[in-house]
Amino acid sequence: MNWKSKRSVLIALGVVCFVVFVGGMAAAWNNRHHTICPDGKAPVGQRGGLLGQTEYRCQRRARRHHGKLGSW
Repeated sequence: MNWKSKRSVLIALGVVCFVVFVGGMAAAWNNRHHTICPDGKAPVGQRGGLLGQTEYRCQRRARRHHGKLGSW
């Protein structure tokens, strides 16, 4: 490969981007049935965590709150 040719470098960069894109699509397809919560339902809440990570809150089993909803 001629690294001094703009065309060769742009083609190589395009191929690398395409491979990464296809890899991301394959990873998403492979994990499409995995859920965040262990019961398979959607989370009931979320909040921002440390360094931009999102923390999800899953529903607890049959816990009654008697009209009082507290924090996490």
